[in-house]
Amino acid sequence: MATNEKVDVVVVGAGASGSVYAAVLAKQGKRVVVLEQGPDWQLSDLISSDIWGRRVKPAGGPFLLEGKHPVSYGYQAGWGVGGAALHYFANFPRLLPNDFKIKSEHNRAHDWPIAYEDVAPYYDKVARDVGVSGDAKAEEIWRPAGQPYPMPPMKTFPSGQVWLKGFEAVGIRMVPAAVGMNSTEYKGRAACIYDGWCHVGCPIGALATSCHLPGRREEVWRGGTAVEHRHSGPDDRRRHSRHRHRVLRPEERAASTAGERCGARCLGRTEPAHPAQLRDRQASEGAG
Repeated sequence: MATNEKVDVVVVGAGASGSVYAAVLAKQGKRVVVLEQGPDWQLSDLISSDIWGRRVKPAGGPFLLEGKHPVSYGYQAGWGVGGAALHYFANFPRLLPNDFKIKSEHNRAHDWPIAYEDVAPYYDKVARDVGVSGDAKAEEIWRPAGQPYPMPPMKTFPSGQVWLKGFEAVGIRMVPAAVGMNSTEYKGRAACIYDGWCHVGCPIGALATSCHLPGRREEVWRGGTAVEHRHSGPDDRRRHSRHRHRVLRPEERAASTAGERCGARCLGRTEPAHPAQLRDRQASEGAG
């Protein structure tokens, strides 16, 4: 027997965007439920191996994007709590001030209705919140001054020094990249050990993933995920939700989807289907 439950907000996808959105709303007192089709990975599940790292990629193989020349997309996506932020190299570049004035300066596209100065405080807030390593002072060659990053930049190894010397020789100034990796211990998370396996998940927690969600699970989840998603594969035993028969009804018009391309598949179906198949399925369900 399914039970009805009213919540303020339903967020589809516990990736970098969805988890932040859910945490902010929960902190404001909203009752938030996050729907996530994949597992709640623990650090012990993340192994520095390309083979084992496939577990945090979307299940069932890559899916196709629409278009004249469709290509498979899947290896860059993420599966489970954390989404694609489970495995990425965490580059956190900022838009430049003139990026907001493309029309004015280059007579192309449109100017933004806001300026870099409007966004800058939020760049600084995100850097403090998730933990960013970098050299904000060095970046002032192309952007206005702002708050320093909470951690110093990552190390540059001998191979990188070779590149830096080459750029310097031709008059190109380089600065350390701002990255969501811990160059030092930060907020109880370990410092990076530079093993180079960010693309399959960080087993020590030095990579900025969905930091908002794990630390505030009671606020954000309020009882766990809410729908069952069926999958096929060797890891079926892990692919389940905590509650299989809850029906969630957003009390406000704040139901939200998150994620780049996988989120829409969570909104009523869990496997790819042709539009005609969906219409046939809906017709048969309506007739029943």
